Amino acid sequence: MKILAASCAGIWLALAGAASAQLSGANDDPDALARDLEAADTQADGAVTDPWEGFNRKMFAFNDGLDRRIMTPAAKGYRAVTHKKQRKGIRNFLANLRTPVIFVNDLLQGEPKRAGETLGRFFINSTIGFGGMGDPAERMGIPQHGEDFGQTLAVWGVDSGPYLVLPFLGPSTLRDGFGKGVDLTIDPAFWITTDPAMYFRFSRAGVGVVSSREPLIEPLADIRADSLDFYASIRSFYLQSRKREINNGRASYEDLPDIGDFEEFEELE
Repeated sequence: MKILAASCAGIWLALAGAASAQLSGANDDPDALARDLEAADTQADGAVTDPWEGFNRKMFAFNDGLDRRIMTPAAKGYRAVTHKKQRKGIRNFLANLRTPVIFVNDLLQGEPKRAGETLGRFFINSTIGFGGMGDPAERMGIPQHGEDFGQTLAVWGVDSGPYLVLPFLGPSTLRDGFGKGVDLTIDPAFWITTDPAMYFRFSRAGVGVVSSREPLIEPLADIRADSLDFYASIRSFYLQSRKREINNGRASYEDLPDIGDFEEFEELE
C-alpha cells in the first residue's frame, strides 16, 4: 500500500511539475515570474546556445500538453477555492521551507551577511510569522531573496552550457540542471526516510507546483495566444531572467563584484 501511494504521488508530481517547471525554473517568486512573462514576447534571445533545439521543442510540446490538460485546470480550481491572501500565505510558507537551500548557497557564494539575513528571516517568520505564512521579516527590513546552486556555479565561473528542456522538469541549462539536483540534496527533508517525511515531501511539492502555476494563468495564456513562436518566447524569458538573477540585476558581468547581491522584485499585492 505504501509503495502504491508513493508511486501515485510520484506520478502526480511528475505531471504537475511539468507545467510549473516550464516557467518557474528561473525564479522562486511566481509573482515576479508573472511580471517577467508579460515582457517575454517582446525581448530578444540575445546569444542563444540551443544546439539541441529539435529535442527541446519535442520536450517543450510534451510539457505544454500536460500543462493544458492537468496543471491549468488544477491552478484554476485552486484559485476558485482560495482567497488571494490565503494563496499568498501558502507561497510564503513554501518559501520559508526553502530557507536551508538559500542559506547554504549564500555561504557557498561567500556572502556571510546575506546568510545571516536568511537565517534571521527564517527564525522571525517561523515564529511571529505563524510558521512562515506571514512575512514580518520583510516589514522589519529583511527582504526575501533567492539563491540556488546553479547561481553558485555561475558565481564560481562555470559556463551555463546549452539550453535544455527536459520532460517534467522544463527549461534549464546543463549547469542549472545539475544545480537543481544539488539543491535537492541540500534540503534536510531529503535525508529523512520516514513515511511521514516522504508524504511531506510529496505534499509540499504538489502544493508548490499548483501554487506556482496559479499566478501565471493569465500571463501564460496571453503569451501562448499572441506569440509567433511560443517555444522561443519561453526560452527568451528563461535565459534572460536567469542571467539577471546571476548578475543580481546588473546589465553586465563587468559591473559585478567578485560575489554580488541578489535583487528581488517587489511583490504584486
